[in-house]
Amino acid sequence: MVSILHFICVFNLVFLTHSILSFQFYDGKDCENLELVDGSNYLCKTNKGTCEAYIVYKTQVKYQSVSAISSLFNLENRTQLLSFNNLNESTSANLHIPRDIIVPVNCSCSGGFSLANFTYTSSSSDNFATVACNVFEGLLKLPVLIKHNPGFNVISNGVEVTVPVRCACPDEIDKKHGVKYLVTYPIVQYDNTSFIAKKFGVPEEKILAANNLDPLATIFPKTVLLIPINGIPVLNLEISPSPDTDPFPASAIPLQKLLHTSRLNNRNLYTLLSVGVLTTALLLIAALMIYVSVGNRWNPLSFYPLSSRSSELSSFSRDFLDGISKLKPSLYNFSLDDLRIATGGFCEDAVIGRSVYRGSIGDTHVAIEQMDSEEETHRVIDILTKINHLNIVRLEGFSHETTPYLVFEYADNGCLRDCLSNTKIAKELTWEKRMQILSDVAVGLHYIHHYTNPPYLHRNVTSKNVLLTTDWRAKISGFKLAKPITRSEDMKQNDIYHESLIMGKLGYLAPEYLHFGLVSLKVDVFAFGIILLELISAKEALVDGCLLKDSVDFLSDDVLENTSGCVEKLKEFMDPTLEGNYPIGDALCLALLAKGCVEEDPHHRPTMNDVLKALSRIVLLPSCLT
Repeated sequence: MVSILHFICVFNLVFLTHSILSFQFYDGKDCENLELVDGSNYLCKTNKGTCEAYIVYKTQVKYQSVSAISSLFNLENRTQLLSFNNLNESTSANLHIPRDIIVPVNCSCSGGFSLANFTYTSSSSDNFATVACNVFEGLLKLPVLIKHNPGFNVISNGVEVTVPVRCACPDEIDKKHGVKYLVTYPIVQYDNTSFIAKKFGVPEEKILAANNLDPLATIFPKTVLLIPINGIPVLNLEISPSPDTDPFPASAIPLQKLLHTSRLNNRNLYTLLSVGVLTTALLLIAALMIYVSVGNRWNPLSFYPLSSRSSELSSFSRDFLDGISKLKPSLYNFSLDDLRIATGGFCEDAVIGRSVYRGSIGDTHVAIEQMDSEEETHRVIDILTKINHLNIVRLEGFSHETTPYLVFEYADNGCLRDCLSNTKIAKELTWEKRMQILSDVAVGLHYIHHYTNPPYLHRNVTSKNVLLTTDWRAKISGFKLAKPITRSEDMKQNDIYHESLIMGKLGYLAPEYLHFGLVSLKVDVFAFGIILLELISAKEALVDGCLLKDSVDFLSDDVLENTSGCVEKLKEFMDPTLEGNYPIGDALCLALLAKGCVEEDPHHRPTMNDVLKALSRIVLLPSCLT
């Protein structure tokens, strides 16, 4: 009961504190994840001046002394480190590993993100990943390091590398509520927000609010938290994580952890729990009876029995596996041997995309995707078991031995981008087929925006993630970056909020998201506009730094009154494999619709509901010029 009351109190305090602290967003992605394309730093509101901030660095073998750490962070005067960390010359040479060291930094705002730049001279054993994630302990992400060092592709011995470490400055609202400094803290194994709060002597709810974290959120090693403090940071190094703290990542489904660790002494709670267990048991028995009665007809896949290794213990957490099994009982739990057999040992011939393989299970073709983390796997399963739509890729099962895999239905004609890039296949894509594909994508996005509760933002709508079936029907895939929109119950479709983690593919990213971390459902609308342009032109979203969205600049505001100047340019823009077999009026309408979808100002873009209305009108009328 104490644990539940503590959770409720923290939840309420976090909710109240959200209106006080300026928001940054916790970035739980793996340090080496290359899907991040810009920033992954903390947002800032002004490019003027700098502020004093702090980071925490944890001693390691090569950086076990104050002298070595001072050199790493380009500090000319190491007496600052001695003073901040209550050390002297005699005690600073061989520090305990890992020991937290407070490092003062000058934090500045650049391009909408705050950072502190350092120069690091690489050794022969270094590469971009080891510098970002090992030497600097995840204080920045790998793609951020690569972005800030565009002059070379690899690091060689003696190269000076610019290292933009995450930092943040308190704004005026923060200062009014006593926040004087912000500390960037790298998370290590066994860390949790309660322990970190005690270490800094600040309320846990303030840390959760400052990072836009829910009380039950999971944090991961080699990521960072922002710690709001009201004075010079002083760490309590005497405390240690509770001995019953679950090791990372044993709580990928935090609710399960709460239920396991809470001691429910209240009789009413026991009664409710007993009723719930009894009901669940009866439902399971009924489901089992149905399964036995219908036999294999219930299976969406006709495949051979699972191998003998299917029942072996997994290295993944029990909470994770319990959570998956409760999400959708009809998902198949494949063993790794099953997937090896299906893909011919994950051979090169089976590769159909980045970490995606084509496989055969019995007489059924499937797509098998290797996932990056337990958290990511759970998120995709959670979304796709709640969404059932013709134009959304269907999830068939999963495997959790050693490395997580998800098993999807297979689209025989591959992805839209590959089809448009292949002249022979593109000729098969008649105007009518392209209109059907466009309609399918629009309907799928409309469904997740308007007919799911909560609505979902895809965040990675690309022609690579539009899959085509044998009969050229489109299915939206690539839900790794999708997220529910749950910021407020009365959220409007054009509401916009901040994110510090920018994810997706260049060419499809809306400008407000790419440059400022502003997020809304209009981000997906922008990407839909790019796919529309790809469908009618077969051009790629980004080629040699040129954005496809800029190619419709020839469409002036008065195009409906004066079409003569635009038609010839439009014909040049259209896919030559169509050989002119399309209604020019409809093509012009679609180009105008695409231009509206890729407007710079998200408020000027249509919703997916508006898009569907426009598409239905274009289909019904001979042309929009009628």
